[in-house]
Amino acid sequence: MAIQVWKVGELAKQTGFTVRTLRYYDQLGLLKPTEYTETGHRLYTYQDLLRLQQILSLWQLGFSLEEIKQILAS
Repeated sequence: MAIQVWKVGELAKQTGFTVRTLRYYDQLGLLKPTEYTETGHRLYTYQDLLRLQQILSLWQLGFSLEEIKQILAS
């Protein structure tokens, strides 16, 4: 059984986040994609999607992105 992966644009479309936001989260180290293709495209898995849900939930509770990063790292 193959693991489903999404490119950044596909994940943005599925979740309602913008490509720019997902790239920013990658830059911050908040949501690193599971893989990168040889050409540098980001590939996200279901686990990454779950982490994105956690980020959104914490953000909606009023945590800053830096606080969210610390929470998820612990």
